[in-house]
Amino acid sequence: MPKDFRFWSQNPISSLEMRVIDSNSVFVGIDRHLLMENAGRSVATVVVERYPNAKRVLVVAGLGDNGGDGLVAARYLHSWGRDVKVILLGRISDAREELVVDNLAILRNLNIEIIEATTPYDLLANQELFHPWAEVIIDAIIGTGIRGILREPQATAIELINKSAAYRVAVDIPSGLDPDTGEVRDIAVKAHVTVTMHRPKTGLVKEGASQYVGELVIADIGIPEEVEHVVGPGDVYYLNYARRPDSKKGDNGRVLLIGGSKEFTGAIYLAAKAALRSGVDLSIVMAPRDVARDIRSHDPSIIAIPLDGDYLAINHVDQIMEQMGKSHVIAIGPGLGLREETMKTVVELVSRAVDIGKKVVIDADAIKAIGELKKQDLIRKGVVVTPHAGEFKWLTGIDITVDGNPWSRAQRVNDIVKSLFKGGVILLKGNVDIISDGQRYKLNFTGNPGMTVGGTGDVLTGVVSALAVKVNDVFEAAALGAFITGLAGDMAVKEFGYHITPVDVIENIPKVFRRLINVDSIINASIHISAQKLLK
Repeated sequence: MPKDFRFWSQNPISSLEMRVIDSNSVFVGIDRHLLMENAGRSVATVVVERYPNAKRVLVVAGLGDNGGDGLVAARYLHSWGRDVKVILLGRISDAREELVVDNLAILRNLNIEIIEATTPYDLLANQELFHPWAEVIIDAIIGTGIRGILREPQATAIELINKSAAYRVAVDIPSGLDPDTGEVRDIAVKAHVTVTMHRPKTGLVKEGASQYVGELVIADIGIPEEVEHVVGPGDVYYLNYARRPDSKKGDNGRVLLIGGSKEFTGAIYLAAKAALRSGVDLSIVMAPRDVARDIRSHDPSIIAIPLDGDYLAINHVDQIMEQMGKSHVIAIGPGLGLREETMKTVVELVSRAVDIGKKVVIDADAIKAIGELKKQDLIRKGVVVTPHAGEFKWLTGIDITVDGNPWSRAQRVNDIVKSLFKGGVILLKGNVDIISDGQRYKLNFTGNPGMTVGGTGDVLTGVVSALAVKVNDVFEAAALGAFITGLAGDMAVKEFGYHITPVDVIENIPKVFRRLINVDSIINASIHISAQKLLK
């Protein structure tokens, strides 16, 4: 196996993180065929390097991507003079994954025998291939896709692999081993070597897993480190879009938005509407009396609770706290203004929200209040702040615009966040958005100059607030919020040119979700069967 020069590739990741990285690799332009080609070649290389005298190789492949890696390995080993046979756990005609179909088609044009095994009896009829025929067996059955108890014929295949005297090489994960916990519920392949792709999965390095993993080899399949720092369609995997059939009002998100003033009435409405369009049940605005009245008259879907007076004031805190306790996420800032009492009230509300464990999104004038009153210590775990470069300087005293390259700027921002804040997340808005919690950082490449129109930042606040309900990690919620808002803006500007309004961005949010998620499938599964007949 060639030496791995990627000094950054040794830290383990979860199977979910790997799924995100795979998807985002395609987003940045790396072809999936290339990734599978590199994975399969890496497995084949390990086989010939570890077992140079072995001539007979049996590949046991499932119908998923893990099986596809095994099929590629079979092709290389055949090309390198090995006698290769493939046992496919299913029918060739049952293959649905594009890459698996393509690689099966290639093997069928070569002198490689493919044996279809749909039942344990098919495997037992060919058990002599496991022993004594095979000198090396490649386990390409399941990989990271394991879910629950093993089904047949997978379980029987694993049992036959383990009974064989052949050397056993696992592709990515020994089949049957949980890739995240290292646990084995039923049975798992006991590999001599495991070739894992890109990075080790957390389950491979858990205590007790070594008896199944054997020697662990990390294969470079051509994913650069930058891919791990790009927000893309893969990040949607962090989102729980589905809803429980028995859910009731509020279960799927209750966001409280605090903002507005005598001068600025629209900002907090845009944030609230964006949150609602992003899929929460309740978008609740607490704003000065006239702002709340305007929202009520304009859009009955927003719950607008009036606060006495024209500005947010300290005497509103107790009233706001009643709603804060019922809400999943608190957003504060759009349209508040910079009166001294308002800024002090912002600090008090953020402090209380953090103390009771609420997720908080801080935007616009609330950012300036935190900076002006030197309360950066409130930016801690569970808090997202969404500044542009000017607000970032107000907050930190640092002009980040001097760093021209987005990658160097991102690393600089990450260092600043690590040194100044206590685990809070900064979403630095710009031509390329930068999201950092001081330990991790991501760059977002959606969005366009048309989004300089006033109000799009408020839309972002609403989207991030909604996603903070549905994504456990607020860092990922912020990153995904930037991606979705930017893509909605890209769709709007494609339609209208540089004549968009923030409302155009909001109206494109559901279209973005539909592009990124199989919305129809999820929704159809939740609609009563009798009603579905009427919808056809």
